[in-house]
Amino acid sequence: MAKQVPGKNGGTINQFEKGDTNNGGRPPKLLSTIVAELRAEGYERATANQVADAFETLLNVPEDVLANMVKDKHKPMSLRIVGKAMLTAKGWEVLEAMLDRAHGKPKQSVDHSGEIKARITVSDDIPAK
Repeated sequence: MAKQVPGKNGGTINQFEKGDTNNGGRPPKLLSTIVAELRAEGYERATANQVADAFETLLNVPEDVLANMVKDKHKPMSLRIVGKAMLTAKGWEVLEAMLDRAHGKPKQSVDHSGEIKARITVSDDIPAK
């Protein structure tokens, strides 16, 4: 049980003993609760196809239209973040990442003919210990 102790700035505070629990306060929100609230407000989950479609469409948006979209607080945050990054000096890196996300990275080939170019020598002379 908590006991009332005088506070250093006046008033009293609750001092809990070992093993006591503080049952006051609001419980933390779980992700499932947040997701349920967002769905109740009309927000939906973005599927992989929707993300790919959005990225592919953004590649064709003119710079001035993209700049206006980035400033619009009613646009989805993901669009604003990606659009802002596209307008920076690192725009090419963003475009490359978007293309990789939408279409996958191109396949890379490796030449492995099996030909060994290093020479290994084996000696029968083993020094005695």
